[in-house]
Amino acid sequence: MSQPHATTGSPKVSQRFDSQKAWSPICAAILMLGCSAAGAAPLSWSTVANSADVMPGSSKTFNSFNQPSVNTNGLVVLRGRSKGQDGQPAKGIYARDMSQGGQALQLVFDVSSTVPGPNNTSYDGKLASLTEFPAFPRIGKDSATIVTRGQSNPVWTYTDANGADTKAGTSGVYVKHKGTAKAAETQLGAAPGMNQYSVPGAPAGTRFDQFPGAPAVGGDKIVFKGNYTSGTSRTGIYFRKIADSATNAKTRVVADSTMLIPGQVEGGVTFGSTAPPSASAEDVVFLGLDNEASPSLGGIYRAPLASRPALESLVMLSDAVPGEVAGTTFRQIGEALSYDGRFVGFWGAWGNEMRDILLTCPTDGQADVVAYCQATYPDGYATQVPVHQGFFVMDTQSRQLYAAAKTGATYQDFLYWTFSGKPPGKGDADAEDPEPPRWRSAAFVSTAHKSGGKAQVAFKGHLASGTVDGLYLTTVPSKTSSISTLVDTTTAARLIDPAAPAGAVVSSIGLEREALRGPWLAITASMLDTVTGEAWAGVYVTRTK
Repeated sequence: MSQPHATTGSPKVSQRFDSQKAWSPICAAILMLGCSAAGAAPLSWSTVANSADVMPGSSKTFNSFNQPSVNTNGLVVLRGRSKGQDGQPAKGIYARDMSQGGQALQLVFDVSSTVPGPNNTSYDGKLASLTEFPAFPRIGKDSATIVTRGQSNPVWTYTDANGADTKAGTSGVYVKHKGTAKAAETQLGAAPGMNQYSVPGAPAGTRFDQFPGAPAVGGDKIVFKGNYTSGTSRTGIYFRKIADSATNAKTRVVADSTMLIPGQVEGGVTFGSTAPPSASAEDVVFLGLDNEASPSLGGIYRAPLASRPALESLVMLSDAVPGEVAGTTFRQIGEALSYDGRFVGFWGAWGNEMRDILLTCPTDGQADVVAYCQATYPDGYATQVPVHQGFFVMDTQSRQLYAAAKTGATYQDFLYWTFSGKPPGKGDADAEDPEPPRWRSAAFVSTAHKSGGKAQVAFKGHLASGTVDGLYLTTVPSKTSSISTLVDTTTAARLIDPAAPAGAVVSSIGLEREALRGPWLAITASMLDTVTGEAWAGVYVTRTK
């Protein structure tokens, strides 16, 4: 039976956790970039939702949570699910206003919600409903607009050009905007009369195959990564208006794999991959590379939310790594970018030194994926990670690039691993991830303007001691370069959630790119009493300033 947990992207690595140590608010060690957390008082955390809460729209209680997003007003949005006993688990997207006490958790979408139109296809007398939410939800920085990915049975039935009855649309990008549920983007671009959802720049009537990752809110526009097929598989960054006055607004392209990487001569290299974007009300940032597996060209780009705009290069693979020996440039840049309209936070690696690690298969999650992993990698999966890696912040106003934290004497690793994909013979061609299952790594950082020319940076890291994972907070630029511990896997559970089991200790934590907004920081945490086996999980917020 699965235990309550928060999905945090934590790696299943040998000798990973030791959660029986006593918690202390004092820094675990003198950090390579400095430390001023000694004697600091622990933060005060408030519970958004936990394992005892009944899920809105259901009689079941929460069992697991994914990393939340928060806006500058303290409105938190999260994805949660129940256990699977007594039928299918309840699962959905929920929100709660944490700016004042007494506000209830609200349902945004769940698996009983009708898919926002276009939707004309009935199942057992009811229009198609949502069945899954593949990515963490996001929210506008200064608005209450919430966006999420959604899977469903086909939502649209029509007669194609050959006179055949056709059903389409098993995936989409859906929003709750000013209290109204809408489809921001769907797979219906090939259906008659649905050209607003067609892939721009592709042959007329080309539909999107899938929308990988988490879409972002950009004012009255939703920005997303889209994959499609036109002779070959292609990808790009797109947006579409969701304002009430733009019901039939067409999908627009910011950049795609038919475009040359900026700075090349004629006949240069096109984008081979793009990553799910982050956005402000005015513009978008994204990672674009020539080759995802072994990049040599590209980097982080910014562009106004306009069709095929000029791309502004922010951080390139050829750029110097701050604080390193002259001539040291980035070898890799992470996909997940945290952007607040001025500051961009990201993960990067440099140098050729690698460290061996052994990944072990998950024991909880989608049954088919877990079984495939255990059958394919019964003894674990040996791989390597860069020795030299860190978190960085670009001030797009001053054009200064700062180092927030690096591996070394204190931190060993900032990468966390998951195993995901579609096992052979399982699911369908429109599945969330149609590729065969594989190991994937990610880094977690969130950045927000603090005051003047400074930014706060929250990040997740694994200590060089080899046993502790934690969430940490720093400010850049800073004369002292101090980094403080927010919570780690030695923290007593009741310091975060008074309702947690008495003997429990935090066992895993997580944050996403929109975890830190204004004074608000939102995280997930799982707790476990290793003596009694009692487990707990929840979503929590605090004020960092």
